[in-house]
Amino acid sequence: MILDLREFETFPAHAVLKGNLSNYEFRYDLIHRINEVELFIDIQKSGEEYFCQGKIISSVVLECARCLEEFEKELESATDFIICAQEWHEKNSNDLDNEDYVYFKSSDLHVDLSDIVRQSIILAESMKPLCSENCKGLCPQCGINLNEESCSCNKEIIDSRWEGLMHLSHVTKQRRENTDAAS
Repeated sequence: MILDLREFETFPAHAVLKGNLSNYEFRYDLIHRINEVELFIDIQKSGEEYFCQGKIISSVVLECARCLEEFEKELESATDFIICAQEWHEKNSNDLDNEDYVYFKSSDLHVDLSDIVRQSIILAESMKPLCSENCKGLCPQCGINLNEESCSCNKEIIDSRWEGLMHLSHVTKQRRENTDAAS
């Protein structure tokens, strides 16, 4: 997503960029594909820096953390960053600056915003995307998608490491019942 700052004669300015990040390497397992991205950006110039605030709306294909099926979702996130010449920033920055910077070469006012957009999309998605809040997931024994069909697997499989606690639970329950019956 390329922003051409030469398009603007006065500031503050507003721009809308539309695109697709499918040509870029994404390297994020939860998001399988980005179908479409829109960036709405407000730009204010101060000296040699362009202060930008934007909203990103993207249509992405995710994998459900429970059933492993792909599903499409619209993500929305906010972003802010500063655009400036890299040479200018190196001469004038201080070490305490925590801002996100995007650079252009001194004479070229074309800025590639793909990395900022990609980071915002990643931050907009939860760590465990779900196709729906009611997703039943996969059967841990046979692997059937429980949203589509049911299985006859025994759901009461108990890890042998917990058998001692199960016995303790039964003893405690019997004592409680005996105490209640005696009162």
